[in-house]
Amino acid sequence: MKLFARLTLLVLVIPFFVKSQSQPEWENENINYINREKARNSWMPYASEEQAVTENLSLSPYYLNLNGTWKFNWVKHPDLRPVNFFQPGYDVSWWDNLEVPSCWQLKGYGIPVYTNVTYPHAAKPPYIMEPVPAEFTKHQYPNPVGSYVREFVLPEGFKDRRTLLHFAGVESAMYVWINGKKIGYSEDSRLPAEFDITKYVRSGKNTLAVEVYQWSDGSYLEDQDFWRMSGIYRDVYLLSVPGTYLRDYWLKADFVSDFSKAELTLEAGFAGFSLKEKLNLEVYLFPYGQKNEKLPDPVFSFAIDGGKTYKAPLIYKASISNPRLWSAEDPNLYQVLIVTKNKAGKVLMVQSSDFGFRKVEIKDQQLWVNGKSIKIKGVNRHDIDPTDGRAVSKASMLRDVELFKQFNINTVRTSHYPNDPYFYSLCDRYGIYVIDEANVESHGMGYGDESLGHVKSWQEAHVSRIMNMMERDKNHPSVIMWSLGNEAGPGINFEAASVALKKRDPSRPIHYERYNEVADVVSVMYPDVEWFANQGRKDDPKPFFMCEYAHAMGNAVGNLKEYWEAIYTYPRLIGGCIWDWADQGLYKEIPEKPGEYFLAYGGDFGDRPTDWNFCANGLTTADRKITPKLEEVKRIYQNAWFEESDLLNGEILVTNRNAFVNLNKYKGLWEISEDGVVIQSGEFTTDIGAGETKKLTIDYQKPELKPGREYFLNVYLQLATDEWWAKRGYTIASGQFKLPFEAGSPVLSENQQLFPLVVIDNKDIVSISGREFNVVFSRKAGTIIHWSHNGTVLLDTDLSAIHGIEPETGLIFQDTVSKARIAGPRTNVFRAPVDNDYIFGGGPGPVWQKMQLHTLSHRVKSFRVDKESDFIVRVSAEIASVSPGGFTVESHYVYTVSESGSIGVDLTVTPQDVDWMLPKLGLIMEMPEGFEKVTWLGAGPHENYRDRKTSAKIGIYSKMVQEMTEEYIRPQDMGNRSDVRWFAVTDRKGAGIQFVASELLNFSALHHLPLDLEMANHPYELEKRKETILTIDAEHLGLGGGSCGPGPMKQYSLDSSPVKLKFTMLPLDPGVNCLKETGRRP
Repeated sequence: MKLFARLTLLVLVIPFFVKSQSQPEWENENINYINREKARNSWMPYASEEQAVTENLSLSPYYLNLNGTWKFNWVKHPDLRPVNFFQPGYDVSWWDNLEVPSCWQLKGYGIPVYTNVTYPHAAKPPYIMEPVPAEFTKHQYPNPVGSYVREFVLPEGFKDRRTLLHFAGVESAMYVWINGKKIGYSEDSRLPAEFDITKYVRSGKNTLAVEVYQWSDGSYLEDQDFWRMSGIYRDVYLLSVPGTYLRDYWLKADFVSDFSKAELTLEAGFAGFSLKEKLNLEVYLFPYGQKNEKLPDPVFSFAIDGGKTYKAPLIYKASISNPRLWSAEDPNLYQVLIVTKNKAGKVLMVQSSDFGFRKVEIKDQQLWVNGKSIKIKGVNRHDIDPTDGRAVSKASMLRDVELFKQFNINTVRTSHYPNDPYFYSLCDRYGIYVIDEANVESHGMGYGDESLGHVKSWQEAHVSRIMNMMERDKNHPSVIMWSLGNEAGPGINFEAASVALKKRDPSRPIHYERYNEVADVVSVMYPDVEWFANQGRKDDPKPFFMCEYAHAMGNAVGNLKEYWEAIYTYPRLIGGCIWDWADQGLYKEIPEKPGEYFLAYGGDFGDRPTDWNFCANGLTTADRKITPKLEEVKRIYQNAWFEESDLLNGEILVTNRNAFVNLNKYKGLWEISEDGVVIQSGEFTTDIGAGETKKLTIDYQKPELKPGREYFLNVYLQLATDEWWAKRGYTIASGQFKLPFEAGSPVLSENQQLFPLVVIDNKDIVSISGREFNVVFSRKAGTIIHWSHNGTVLLDTDLSAIHGIEPETGLIFQDTVSKARIAGPRTNVFRAPVDNDYIFGGGPGPVWQKMQLHTLSHRVKSFRVDKESDFIVRVSAEIASVSPGGFTVESHYVYTVSESGSIGVDLTVTPQDVDWMLPKLGLIMEMPEGFEKVTWLGAGPHENYRDRKTSAKIGIYSKMVQEMTEEYIRPQDMGNRSDVRWFAVTDRKGAGIQFVASELLNFSALHHLPLDLEMANHPYELEKRKETILTIDAEHLGLGGGSCGPGPMKQYSLDSSPVKLKFTMLPLDPGVNCLKETGRRP
């Protein structure tokens, strides 16, 4: 029996031994590091308390920055690498220079690859050199290796101390040598690799050599939805510490029930007990940025015996009265200084880090911070910069956090890996909750038995990545939840990781969307609103959370309001994180235009496999420009919510949705507008406690009502003082209410000098002229082909467009990209599909393309001219339209031309009955070159759609036509404005057309046809037409979230029911105040 057991053990051990011997470390899942230091919390060493308080590392003699210019060699295959480059005397003088940190693909070595699920290498773990299809980028570049070399001089202050070499981030595997001696090996691209190099460095000049592999077995756990790039992309530096030093510490707090007192626990782990002398440690704690000339009394003071070996951390406790609590709303932060002295009292090292008193718990189906239920108003964020890729600068991180605060985002999920430590420090200081996610995603292996979460040999790789993240980030108060990874399936490895993590840190809940059984919250991705709301009604002790929702790809983020109505209805629904923060676009030079760049997406570098622009899902552009999507998020996420009560008496309800802070930190402002023009304004008090709702009275005076005008009450909350992230006066919350005044219909002035209209009707055209204008209709086209007023041509058609009409059928093609098109109104049902119109290959977009809705051909069924009087002429046209794919639509136009020069347009559109959603129903027309200014009374100022307009306020706005475009990385429908009462398009002198709606309408004004937008893959490919292209719609399909999630909700969909569109076109003469004094007509 014993012999059998020994033989069995031998059989089990031999495969591992053979594998370890035959495969390099970077193809062996059982070897994740060699000689790497254990993970520790983030701290930096200084020589004095004065230095440490500044947190300015340039002052510290115990820190040496190794960023900068390195010598660099790159090969596409490991067999081609310079094998002995680390040897002393090896000549690297002829090598290239490369800045560190950086991603080598963005410096001209190989190309970046974007793929979502599909591995860019073979899916045969742990092997990385298996053959791939010929079209794969990896076929050309099997496994590039970057060899780095730099020299450094060991600072004088490092003498007779320990020296630590720290890599904050290297992708994906590396070997390290100092002065020709091999130091170690490391995987896990998103966490630090630290090595004790004390016995390898020497006084004076030293040589550091690093060999980095683009692909390794670790790449199987790094299959995130992002660009695949490589290199030393985060900071590299040396630290000097005493021979015996505090290498890791954890500050934790437990509270009495009312949080008036905390028991502060210090868990201290030491290393390097080679000294015989005793050391004394003092721990100081004071509010961040508020240290006086003299340090306060230490909260801990203790001695350690250098002659002893401490196998377990030492535990120290202290009682703290009335601690200032940390939350995202009120981020009270403390600075921690830990001073190490020898027995003579000499300071050997001062370590500096931050700490916040904060408690996280789950109870009553909710997430609680410091005894208050909170909602997660979050985003997912990739580490990405359009210029530097993964090498994100501190300035870029700061910009992100400032934007989070400005746009009411309180949570970030570090999708899908730990970020740079500096990012967590910013979240601590500015107040952002963090869901810290481990660098574990094996999406390309699926979620079945082949998923690496089920494979025992991969358990150490899973667990170590998760636990090392926890050890590094455990002191950050901003981290309120650990996430085991993303889209890596269930399995025993996640069970083991959850057990280990909960044992080590029971103070924070665990999240993992793919295996909710091992997590403390139920997490899902991209539910529809109805299903999501139903989860709120369930009697489940775990809170319900959307780790990804509202997929923000392109022109998106529809019906965000409905998600948050559900969240505030059901306490169990704790919020969600929008996917995602910023487009993952990378700058690339425009072909044949040296020095000009565009934002590239997958495939633009020739990378394969690719998922194209699926990397562009951001609320911001890649270069962090503000978008209409982000404006909507700001409005929906705001923590002051306004509702009407008794508007006639100025009463509104204000709810403070904060969990901790009073609204009295803000200044309340109100204004009354008349058709968008402010006529009254004032201030209101904002003393409303956290979680409270109060009725406020706005002390406005009822205005003198003018017929046809609308009156709105606008309210704003603005910062009363400067914050780190915005200046005083910044608007953080707002609301708008239409006042229920009965102003009556407008009284249209009678023109006392009437001039009879002259009608010339012949076979092909009908010309109607007045004293100041001429309008020409084409019988063949069934619409206006020319309109001029006081010498200004407002609409004009190239006659070749009319001559192109098929004589036998009467058909004319409208939205082609040809030079000759009809300028006047013509039926339009097409929008350039937004990314959400494609639901993983489904959705209505493919149907629109199959039907070719962009190219309707029209046949005039009837055309009639009725002269109702000497001063009014009606032109009626019945038009049948058909697309090449067979979709049909019937249109009935009635144009009413009056003596004043105005033209009424009354359109009824009856589409074919189909079982798919239509894009829009309305018309398209074109104004000649020079009409560049757009003014409107309606929702604005930013782009808005029927399911994304909560943030848009009714007002008067003006923009140039070029400013009506949006910077979507792939062109698509853009520029829509909803709830429009009137709009005007004018030239630089003020001449143009004012369109006055009888019912609310949508419009856009661009220099592109819808088909232009659809055909272009990038903005630089768009032709800027000289004409101004107008689309005017009665109905427009909502945006939804269908690029990865549900499409538009039912109330925002568009079916085949007939619609009416009615407005009046008023000619405008040049002049400063050229817009007609008219309200929305009845």
